Amino acid sequence: MISKKVFSSSLFLSAVLTLSACGGHSALNLEGAASEFSNKFSNYLSALVSSAGFDTKALPSLFNEKFLDSGFTKSDLENSLNANSTALGTNPDLSLFPMASVTNAKLSGCDSSNICTLSATLTNSDADTTSVEFSTKVLVSLGVVYFYGDQSSTSSI
Repeated sequence: MISKKVFSSSLFLSAVLTLSACGGHSALNLEGAASEFSNKFSNYLSALVSSAGFDTKALPSLFNEKFLDSGFTKSDLENSLNANSTALGTNPDLSLFPMASVTNAKLSGCDSSNICTLSATLTNSDADTTSVEFSTKVLVSLGVVYFYGDQSSTSSI
């Protein structure tokens, strides 16, 4: 059975997108970088239609080592992906991740530590089409954007 943590975090993960450098860059550069990352993350989400998508290191590489969001760490993410890959390998009848994409990604509110807010739209188009607006914190380091989370060790669920 696919881990509840991956399922409940999948909305978060889908909602967590960006690639850009904050501060000192034009809005056009921020828009382009956010759009590029949106495509990158959407491609990762589309790989989850097979169990091989859970084995990739592409998703964990998008997270800062200090990522923490509602008590969920980067290590938790990697453990959940591995557990789901194993479960799917032993029972291929398990349901996979629904098709999802991210659009309208924008960065704002970057502070002096290059912590920014990413806002975007997540669209799930499996049985029906559902869209939701979301925002999350990201960290820009040496021009690379990483998911940073709310830095809270307390679950909001």
